[in-house]
Amino acid sequence: MSLFTLYTYSNIEELRKIQQEKEIIPFIFAETKDLLEYDSNICIDISTLIHFLQINKDNRYPAYINLREMTEETIVIVDQSLADDVINFFPYLFSSHVPFCHEENKRDKCEKPQNKFTNARQPIYTYHNVDDLTAIIAYANAHNIPITTFSRASGDLRAELEKFNKSAELALLDLTSTAYAIEDNKNLIYSVELFLNQFPNIKIIALTSQVGKIIKYFPFYVEDQKPIKDLLPDLKDVAPIENLDDKIKKITSLSTIEFNAFIEGFNHNLVGHEYFKDRFRYNLNNFIALNKVKEQKVLSIFLFGASGIGKTEVARLIANGLQQDSYLAKINFQNYSSQDSLNSLIGSPSGYIGCEHGELSDKVNKSKVGIVLCDEFEKTTRPVFSFFLELLEEGKFTDSMAREYDLDGYILIFTSNIQNESDYKKIIPLELQTRFDLVCEFQEPSYYEKTKFLDLLLKQAERKFADQFSQIQMTSAEKQQLYNFDYSSLNALRDIKRLFNNRLMDFFSSKGV
Repeated sequence: MSLFTLYTYSNIEELRKIQQEKEIIPFIFAETKDLLEYDSNICIDISTLIHFLQINKDNRYPAYINLREMTEETIVIVDQSLADDVINFFPYLFSSHVPFCHEENKRDKCEKPQNKFTNARQPIYTYHNVDDLTAIIAYANAHNIPITTFSRASGDLRAELEKFNKSAELALLDLTSTAYAIEDNKNLIYSVELFLNQFPNIKIIALTSQVGKIIKYFPFYVEDQKPIKDLLPDLKDVAPIENLDDKIKKITSLSTIEFNAFIEGFNHNLVGHEYFKDRFRYNLNNFIALNKVKEQKVLSIFLFGASGIGKTEVARLIANGLQQDSYLAKINFQNYSSQDSLNSLIGSPSGYIGCEHGELSDKVNKSKVGIVLCDEFEKTTRPVFSFFLELLEEGKFTDSMAREYDLDGYILIFTSNIQNESDYKKIIPLELQTRFDLVCEFQEPSYYEKTKFLDLLLKQAERKFADQFSQIQMTSAEKQQLYNFDYSSLNALRDIKRLFNNRLMDFFSSKGV
């Protein structure tokens, strides 16, 4: 068998351009083999297959059997970031890979196949919060409409399949929990596609905030979004779109599946600090249970240690885990060392010249996730300490204009460059120390953790600089060269990140991109 060229795309926009010219078929075991035997003049995307094979290595040979019927007329495409894995997995099928969208690589092949394997994309029907989902479930049950999450369907597949087969016209599949978990478990993509491929009567629903991620990972099955009432017009008690700005995503609002996915993502992206990770999950579980019965309003965490080793990153990861690319309410208390600092925090009293709105209230209003970061907290004043003493006790505060802000369900992260527990006890008032639910000293990273941090930076860079990486092929030797600097004496991860970014920019320049 002759070797073939693999074609790549760098992002969803490029994939959509290809779809405008050609009908693209996602890989499905057995069906792909049948389809190639029926007509090899097709275009197949194997990105999902590669994610699947990275975890399920024993399936590489069956995948090869499915693909070996391809001919010179067949075009196989894949996400650029997975191209090297394809060559490694199928060395007897592919010899090289090139970007599909380069003009010289465009091919007038892959006519739209008229057969049973073609899947029409459908919209995602969206809801806004847990109350909306409760209303949807009640409606579905009242009208005998099967509804499930993919996690339930994959856990008890036979029972769920029986439910869906009984519905001649409509069934609902909620992919919200899948969207939360998919970043750290891309093996899910193939399983979901297989499920969708079996049931054309399924309509996909999801939380509005997760739609972008679902479209990204299931481009052959979904496109665009519509409100759930377009699908179920007589559905009642669903929040209108204009109320969305009032909704705050909190840790206490996550389902069990969402919470587990949140923890997995948090642990993956925070390098080191294993003791803190264990205590954090323990305290989160207790907080969610206590908050539910109105026993604890907020969760407060105090982190201290050297600068640049991940304390502030904890807050960013929590915010992004609740809602991707969300605005984080961050107050830098280095700017709150004067005697009137409390006025800056909650606003000037009535009749005084200065800001009527405080920084804390403004940033809480702006943020849509239930977390507040108080950075360099040790540098503030006694009045501010006293203010937080009350806030942590009551779970709410009142600004200078007598407006009350309820932080029920929020996580408050306090960070400090205090170097040890002894200094912590000297600087932070005793009565405030007793209000913190979790106090943890962050240690400087080990050499192994620094190397692991570099691996994480490279993976993040491949996503952020997808256009640049799509134009080059980084070899293993070039990767090692990228890491080839003395970071053993650097304890601040931000310093390592700065050097890594500089070396990455130098690498791009050397490649002419």
